[in-house]
Amino acid sequence: MNEERLRICYVADLGSFLARRWISYFARRGHSVTVFSPPIRSGQAPTFGPGTKPGRPSHPSVAEAELPDVRIHTLFRRPGMPKLIQLANVFSLHRILRASRPHVLHAHYVRIYGWIAALTFFRPLVLTVWGGDILEDQGAFADLLGRKLTPFSLKRAALVTGHSTFLKQRVIQIGKPESQVHLVGCPGVDRKLFRPGVRTDAIRRELGLQGTRIVLCTRIMDTVYNTETILRAIPFVLKEVPEARFVFSQYLARPPYVEQMKDLARELSIKDSLLFLEEIPFDRMPLFLNLAEILVSIPDSDSGMPQTVLEAMCCGTVPVVSDLPQYQDLIIPETNALVVCPKDPMAVADAILKLLRDPVLRERLSEACVNTTMYCVDYETEMQKMEKFYYELSGI
Repeated sequence: MNEERLRICYVADLGSFLARRWISYFARRGHSVTVFSPPIRSGQAPTFGPGTKPGRPSHPSVAEAELPDVRIHTLFRRPGMPKLIQLANVFSLHRILRASRPHVLHAHYVRIYGWIAALTFFRPLVLTVWGGDILEDQGAFADLLGRKLTPFSLKRAALVTGHSTFLKQRVIQIGKPESQVHLVGCPGVDRKLFRPGVRTDAIRRELGLQGTRIVLCTRIMDTVYNTETILRAIPFVLKEVPEARFVFSQYLARPPYVEQMKDLARELSIKDSLLFLEEIPFDRMPLFLNLAEILVSIPDSDSGMPQTVLEAMCCGTVPVVSDLPQYQDLIIPETNALVVCPKDPMAVADAILKLLRDPVLRERLSEACVNTTMYCVDYETEMQKMEKFYYELSGI
């Protein structure tokens, strides 16, 4: 491996845990890393306060803790700000590029971040697509800027990465040559953490879940993730397995929608069988996944295999998922997961009950989950692959 250190500039949202995981790898490797990030949105833990100098959060934050050696510059972006005005960030990024003289400029998410990076005309440019930035059913081309600047940005990029075959094919359909599009896990799974057999006695006691059967629902609470469908399935599950408990994460969810779901839980008389958590920290997620027998993830649309589902499978937690072509890389129905219609509460309830009532089936699928993920999407492997791409593009 080339021993010369790289200078890498990222345009990415540090409010995203996946972006932080990606960037922190290269900082730990000793590369010189600069990030151009918007203020952390409410609900994302770290925040940037009024009057904060570029590059320094207003108080100790997750971003500081995970990225202590990274230079952070603040991209201006506020909720409701017109996209055209946000493109003025191009001038700030120009100044950052002149100061940091990076070997590579890498934008995570094409809309806004990729647009800004592409409009600097810096080379080489790397873009990582995440799904909502290039998928029509998620509104990627609903506006004029999306229809014009997304294809422009993809054309400008020397390399485009995505975390699923589905996304790779979509980028190629938009017009990018296949030779410039590569699969890179986003950012892969750390199997030292996400593995079966993690002891959960303490967390059961802590949460008061002794003697219960746990079903985990950690996707964002929102209509696109069909939280209401899951809630409406629960009474049917409790009728046959009254000791079942459903754990939801409220992380990044809109507060009015969370209250709406809590009202629905009261209406369905299932409130006592639910646990709503503000957030599940990354270092505790392996505990929750080992605690749960089932993970439910039933969005209407997705960009590929969700990180949560990958981590669950690595832990042997059996997923109940939507019937989406995006999952074809890893999901094998009735072999390592159960697939359902995301709008049908009875179908969701039947799948959960099937797993809760049949320990032989659940164990067979659990073992298949671990085996399926054993040789893919490893965090270290995926980031080493990306590092090689950086060196090839930089020419050093």
